Amino acid sequence: MYQIDQFARHTMTLSEHAPKSTYQRLKPYIWMFIAAMIVWAIIAEAPPTKISIEAGPKGGFFDSTALLLKEKLKEHNIDATVINSEQTSKIISNVNDSQSNIDIGFIAHEVKPGQFPNVKSLGSIIMDPLFIFQRKELNAKSPADFKGLKLGVGPTNTGGRIITDIILKEYGITPENASYDVLSLNTMVTALNTGKIDVGFFLQPTNNEIIDQLGTSGLVKLVSIEHAPALIKKNGFLHHLTIDRGAFNLMKELPSTDVQMLGVPVTVIAKENLHPAIVTLVSLALKDAFRGPTLVSNRGAFPNMEFERDLNIDPAADKIYKNGTGYVPFLYRIFNFWVAGVLDKIALFLSFLLTIYFFFYYLGVPKPFEFWKSGRSTRRIRALERLKAKAAKGTALSRRDLRKIHNIEEFFTSSSKSSQKASHLITEIKSHNQ
Repeated sequence: MYQIDQFARHTMTLSEHAPKSTYQRLKPYIWMFIAAMIVWAIIAEAPPTKISIEAGPKGGFFDSTALLLKEKLKEHNIDATVINSEQTSKIISNVNDSQSNIDIGFIAHEVKPGQFPNVKSLGSIIMDPLFIFQRKELNAKSPADFKGLKLGVGPTNTGGRIITDIILKEYGITPENASYDVLSLNTMVTALNTGKIDVGFFLQPTNNEIIDQLGTSGLVKLVSIEHAPALIKKNGFLHHLTIDRGAFNLMKELPSTDVQMLGVPVTVIAKENLHPAIVTLVSLALKDAFRGPTLVSNRGAFPNMEFERDLNIDPAADKIYKNGTGYVPFLYRIFNFWVAGVLDKIALFLSFLLTIYFFFYYLGVPKPFEFWKSGRSTRRIRALERLKAKAAKGTALSRRDLRKIHNIEEFFTSSSKSSQKASHLITEIKSHNQ
């Protein structure tokens, strides 16, 4: 048993040679674990390096837009795979499917509210008119004159075919009184130019290369839908559009009169959980590419969230579109893309933590650091109480116990945390340990 006057000397000597505490031995591993958790969190919340975009047929507007996004994403080392599909009306179902690998897609047809809960809108980017071209030799004044003609229509389950069928049905045209030839986009152009079909239906934007070639060739002419205002009231997702006289070629007056048309907005869609960094890149790319004027819309009319109201919208994309040109979200202005992406993903969680912190701070709850420091004192006093109980039973204190007492004494001295209770307990332990 150690004498009380040898207590300090023994504890100093023992502290140099005694085995390390469990905490001291595990401390490196604890910090390694914390560091690993931080790295794991960063990796888990980092933007993906690969995504998939489902588009329409090659050469169409969906396809060209998907390729544009692919190039923009590539600038940030994101590999985008473009998957082409003839059945464009099924793209949204694939995006909605949580088991599919399709991250981004397009729609140009009606959707029902709540029909696709896992899909959000990244904004409508352009208006797609349904161009109805007839051979120059024909003189159909409206779709009602298509009886007995050869009609080139798009494949089933495509936005163009859905609108085509609506118009033809309204004007009394059916497969029984007209010939329907189901053709792909490029095949329909060839068939129309060579006279294999009399009329072709094309749901494409006005700046599409194929539409521009047909409109300026003089070999075909547009059919106007004079009842467009009545049709949009019966089919709310359609829009009344006008191609002005001379819009394709002013000098040749192509078209020779104003043409009334029906159209639908093209909307870029994404999985509801698409990483916010990808949303930001896509939205900025869309804003740069589609804010200009077209033959049926003014400058700055697109992209926006106003046309497709039956899907959830992404607020970050909406904010990008509503701000002026050159606008970049704050995080992406000051941080590297990957750092900004991680911070963007966990921003809501960080905001929640800060809110909780300030809430308790203003309630007078001790600050976390102060609470931690006070906890250290409490834990050491409890340790002294256990050692006092041990010494009171007449059990000799081990070298490890003496070293712990010495460390506790140093803690209260070096931290200026003089504790009357701690001093009293140490005195009692020494008296029992004589």
